[in-house]
Amino acid sequence: MAADKDTIRRVGHLLRRAGFGATPDEVQAQASKGVAATVDQLVNYDQKPDDLGATLAKVQGDLVDLHNLEDIQTWWLYRMLHTNRPLQEKMTLFWHGHFATAQYKVNNALFMHQQNETFRKYALGNFKELTAAVAKDPAMLVWLDGNTNRKGAPNENFARECMELFTLGIGNYTEDDVKAGARAFTGWNLNYAQGKFVFNKNQHDDSPKAFRGLHGNLNGDDVIANVTSDPATAKRLASKLFSFFAYDNPEPQVIQPLADLYLKSNLEIKPVVKAILLSDAFYSDKAYGQHVKSPVEYVVGTIKQLGGQVRERALAQALRPLGQELFNPPNVAGWPGGPAWLDAGTVASRFNFGGLLAAGVKNAPSPNGGGYIDPESFVQKLGTKSWQAVVDLFGNGLTSGLTDATRTALLDYARAAQDLRPQTLDIKLRGLIHLLMVSPEYQVA
Repeated sequence: MAADKDTIRRVGHLLRRAGFGATPDEVQAQASKGVAATVDQLVNYDQKPDDLGATLAKVQGDLVDLHNLEDIQTWWLYRMLHTNRPLQEKMTLFWHGHFATAQYKVNNALFMHQQNETFRKYALGNFKELTAAVAKDPAMLVWLDGNTNRKGAPNENFARECMELFTLGIGNYTEDDVKAGARAFTGWNLNYAQGKFVFNKNQHDDSPKAFRGLHGNLNGDDVIANVTSDPATAKRLASKLFSFFAYDNPEPQVIQPLADLYLKSNLEIKPVVKAILLSDAFYSDKAYGQHVKSPVEYVVGTIKQLGGQVRERALAQALRPLGQELFNPPNVAGWPGGPAWLDAGTVASRFNFGGLLAAGVKNAPSPNGGGYIDPESFVQKLGTKSWQAVVDLFGNGLTSGLTDATRTALLDYARAAQDLRPQTLDIKLRGLIHLLMVSPEYQVA
């Protein structure tokens, strides 16, 4: 049974936000199952086998060197493009921004890859368990100097950022809490040669500590349990997740039920994300077309929505001038996101990427855009020679909706060919797609 237009629009929105998008045909097929069924499929991804695990394991050490930054970027982009668990990869990207860690200081691509696997493992898991795993993660131990945190000379970096950025937020802890937290984490060190966390009992400060109402010989686990279960963390995490999927600056009445659900669900992330994806607010007019696509969402989403064939290594290179290099966020706060993604340089780079990809054909793929597309295959399925139908196919299928001005501009460009004759079809369709990719509507999701 064919889905109605509103369901198709909602499912398209859902697949763009909770994954990296899908072709118009895939959106229609999923819409026939309904919004609720699609959400269930997305959040319960563990019911599907990770079909990429074996494939990626085979190429490690041969085609992919996990000690090389560009290789692990390529490896992750391959997962984003080919996974049958899109929400898992989208949440992995979310955690990469939340627990932002960068190769430029860690200087160990294998550690960065291991952290990426940790984010994937706990993508929709328990936040306390995820935070504890991150605190013991080799990349984080180097990034925030946990490997130098010793009795008598505590390093406050991780304790501070754990409270300020990862959990509570400013205003919900004191400088004394930072000092006590740092002492609690002393001895949480790193065996660099083995790439493993070690607890150095001799370097742990086991003297009494006072931390946010707790007293005693506290350790890192005590600190993590305290901060991850706090209502301030619940609100902050709920707000950040909602903003990631829906829109910025959500209303208190939207966030409070999500924060309550987080606490009632024993700090599990899956119920919160599922509630977001089923909420009225997620499908409200305020949510459509309000999220500025990150470079990863722009590049990977374009390939997914157009059914493109690419060289993932070329995509890793293409992301840099767009302003987002995977595994290298600018600082511990991550990428600022939102309108900050768009400036004169990055917008020009988006336009260049779109032009290169739109021009790429099977026998002459774009070397910089990373591949090629076959737009005629989309139009053939329409069974029509109407340019209006073609424009609506791409406009409604690949965006949250076109303004009248953009739709008119696209139609004016297309109608200059008069019809869809074979000699004009391919070049006109590629031009149409490029114009769509550089439209204001395509920069948002």
